[in-house]
Amino acid sequence: MTPRPAALLWLVLLAVPMPLRAQPLALDPVLVARTGRPNDRLLCPEGFCRAPADAPAPILEAAPQRLFAAWKAVIEAAPRTTLLLVDERELRLVAEQRSRVFGFVDTIAVKVLALPDGRTSFAAYSRSETGYWDLGVNAARLEEWTRAVLERLGRG
Repeated sequence: MTPRPAALLWLVLLAVPMPLRAQPLALDPVLVARTGRPNDRLLCPEGFCRAPADAPAPILEAAPQRLFAAWKAVIEAAPRTTLLLVDERELRLVAEQRSRVFGFVDTIAVKVLALPDGRTSFAAYSRSETGYWDLGVNAARLEEWTRAVLERLGRG
């Protein structure tokens, strides 16, 4: 009896480990590798992130802990959003937000950066965990949240 090609294919597919969603808690926007798809967005001051940024993050006169608290408050206030990690030592936050209709998951990571001149900035990365295009959702989210952070800091 000879094995059927379709049965062999299923056996191989079941034996190959399927990649799971990247570990969101380990997500650091300074070190992130971009997806290569049009469904992620990175804001970062020039020269601070390993991957090329889509736009520079603003440079601020706020203390790092104050900027961190502003980001945390903005993320906590966002609808359908869950904070997965609050690391006060690294000044890093990781959250996930689900889309309203279909519940698609986007992962967002923010890290506050103390600059050498005493000012602060941040790296913020937002990506869709499924699909190829996001219709600009991740870019719009980071723009909206950045505006909200600046307003909390009194710079809006």
